Amino acid sequence: MEPAYARLVGPVGTDINKAITITREKAYPFKILAAKARNGNDIAVNVKEFSKADGDGYVLTIENKKTAAGRYADMVILTTDSKIKPTITVPVYGQIISAAPQPKRTPTNKSASDG
Repeated sequence: MEPAYARLVGPVGTDINKAITITREKAYPFKILAAKARNGNDIAVNVKEFSKADGDGYVLTIENKKTAAGRYADMVILTTDSKIKPTITVPVYGQIISAAPQPKRTPTNKSASDG
C-alpha cells in the first residue's frame, strides 16, 4: 500500500483528494469487497480495480468533504476476501485551512533626494 496513510491538506472550497495504490501480490490474491469510512462525516471514499503488466490491484481515492476550516482524523476500512488479512485500514488526516485573502503589497517609492 503506497502511501500508508492519507493526508488531506488545503484551503476551504478547493478539491482535496488523495489516491492510494494497493497492489496485490501474486502469491496472495484478494478482492476488496467493501470500502467505508469509520466516521465518514468529512471524507468520501472510492475504490477502482486496475490491471497492468507489472501487477494489479486497487486505487483507493479519498476525498475531503469538510467545508469549514479545521482538522479531522478518520479511518478507511477495506473489507477483503482474504483469510490472511480480512480488513485493511487506512488512517486519514485532514487539515483544511481558511482561504484568507492575501494582503496587497504596496509599492515603496524611494526618491533620489532621500538620504
